[in-house]
Amino acid sequence: MDTPSIARSIARSIARSIARSLAIVCAAIVCAMNFGSPSSHAEDNRAGIAWLTGDTIRATFAGQPVGGLYPNGRLWTEAIGADSTTDYREGDKRWRGEWWVTDREFCFAYPPPGLGGCFRVTRVSANCFELYDFSSPAAKAEEPPHLADLWNGRMWLSTQPTTCEDRPNS
Repeated sequence: MDTPSIARSIARSIARSIARSLAIVCAAIVCAMNFGSPSSHAEDNRAGIAWLTGDTIRATFAGQPVGGLYPNGRLWTEAIGADSTTDYREGDKRWRGEWWVTDREFCFAYPPPGLGGCFRVTRVSANCFELYDFSSPAAKAEEPPHLADLWNGRMWLSTQPTTCEDRPNS
């Protein structure tokens, strides 16, 4: 076999390898799009999600027990008293404090060590709410973020099954 024939044979072999690799990569992308993780499905259509107003926050949560989840997977519970008191528990930690709402924020304050903060809230499904730290760029925007996993916490009313794995309302 002469040099040009060897070169063509090597080029064809390389082209077939590249084609196979591209086919595998494309198949992986299609699979990821169709069979992604539950959290990607839960957040793939965020159209129509809006910030809750202070009145809606108050009407939804005052006097209710809630459960929650931080992005790192830590679970927490909180009793949101109708009298503006709150009882927060996370593992063996417990803080009693106060809550209030403004026209668009859900705020919490706990006595020393001085924990708390204010959050913007969205309802992403029937019984799933996302919390965004009000000081974050995402919470300062006029609309909730359209990107997944920017929330600081998720919560649900404990009196009903959570729907946090459902697709958001649209």
